[in-house]
Amino acid sequence: MNRIRHNFASWSFFIISILLFISCKTKDKTNEKYSFILPSYMPSPPKEPSHNPTTKEGVILGKMLFFDTKLSKNNTISCATCHNPKLYFTDNLDRSNLGATGKKLNRNTPTLINVAYAENGLFLDGGIKNLESLPAAPLNHPDEMAMDLKKLPFLLQKDRKYPALFKNAFGNDTITNALIFRALAQYQRTIISPSHPNSEFHFMTQWDSVQQNKTTFSKSEVKGQKLFEIHCNSCHTAPLFSDYKFHFFHLDSTTRKETNSIKHSIDKNELGRQRITQNPNDYLKFKTPTLRHISKTFPYLHDGSIDNLNYFLEGNNLSNEEKRSLLEFLDCL
Repeated sequence: MNRIRHNFASWSFFIISILLFISCKTKDKTNEKYSFILPSYMPSPPKEPSHNPTTKEGVILGKMLFFDTKLSKNNTISCATCHNPKLYFTDNLDRSNLGATGKKLNRNTPTLINVAYAENGLFLDGGIKNLESLPAAPLNHPDEMAMDLKKLPFLLQKDRKYPALFKNAFGNDTITNALIFRALAQYQRTIISPSHPNSEFHFMTQWDSVQQNKTTFSKSEVKGQKLFEIHCNSCHTAPLFSDYKFHFFHLDSTTRKETNSIKHSIDKNELGRQRITQNPNDYLKFKTPTLRHISKTFPYLHDGSIDNLNYFLEGNNLSNEEKRSLLEFLDCL
């Protein structure tokens, strides 16, 4: 009897040891939280959803998906095709024609820089509530990536590298659209300007260097900053240089203007924010774009019809010298 008890105790100890070992290994597998270390003048990014905390493993997976042409029907288009990091996550086209059909889209491609801060909704009309919901529209749109979302998880499941990456990021190697979207959201939350030490990006402007006491503005730039505070600051508020709210702005929709600045008139079917709210008061309201890297993210407005910042300085009774100073300051952003 004592021997039986001894053997039982030995086996119990062995099993408990194995369970403890597995438990410890599981804890070791806990994903590492991605840290956003930003200058004191920058607000912390909004808190991510509880079901999708940003982790290093999730960001690695999200980045791979962002640049992978397998996410498009014809295997030639990735998210980065239109949101090109080398072009500050835009495409510098008035309205992109880089999608599956080559047709021009209805709206200009907005930069993804600081998209994590856009809590009032994504897209220029706020039609998408959060980054986790964002990928479905461009992936599925026939003139963009034209992907059949029912097929996408199976296509990635066949890829040798993806099941392990999903396992690392989410603890599950069964790929679903929800997990694809979460990974892409995590990567996009890291696209922040100014860049931080943990970031792969190198977004640092002269304005940031001035805030960090690394340099100073010229006399002309100081003058431009004062003019900016008078004419622009109410909507393009530092340090994000956007209020991410929706404001009315349109060109003459009845007369087609052919100048160096204005390429085409507004599409008569364009509703702006009204498309979402169904409120006539929101007709042709669009989200305030960030002015960070504004000299690099041309052309401008929802339809890309303005390719020159000079257009926005007209009608403000500014002298030519004041316009030059304001443009010099904008170039610092």
